[in-house]
Amino acid sequence: MLPRMNPSHLAWYAGALAAGLLLIIAEVFIPGGVAGVVGALALLAAMAIGLAAFPAPWGFLSAIAIVVFGGIGLLLWVQLFPRSRIGKRIALRTDGAAFKAAAPAGELAGARGEAATALRPGGIALIHGKRYDVLAEGGDWIPAGATIRVSAIRDGHLLVRDADATP
Repeated sequence: MLPRMNPSHLAWYAGALAAGLLLIIAEVFIPGGVAGVVGALALLAAMAIGLAAFPAPWGFLSAIAIVVFGGIGLLLWVQLFPRSRIGKRIALRTDGAAFKAAAPAGELAGARGEAATALRPGGIALIHGKRYDVLAEGGDWIPAGATIRVSAIRDGHLLVRDADATP
């Protein structure tokens, strides 16, 4: 006959296991990595509680089960989630490898354009209908949508200024 287990240990084990799994799943939708790290720590806590609370072979088997089923779940997630309806909505469709910034031409000096992204100090600007990687001169931050002017071209980089702020 197996020794009786303390019900509070079982509750802590189940709670840590459930919290760990839910936090790891939430990591997909909550950026930053904190939920995933806390979820992994909760799974480690569940393993420790299981080792301490369950009788001799069962504590070890619960820890092994968490590792094995966690690995299987991760592999299935990586294989199946990107193809799911939700996965297709949040995953990138293109990898951006085909994006090439146009090489700056000498005639761009003095040209006016628009900051497509916030320039902090680097970003993207539209000049003559083309996207260019630009740097705000002097490290200034220029908001997206601001009119910019190319002030110089140095080492293949377009240096720009806020056109409204320059004389």
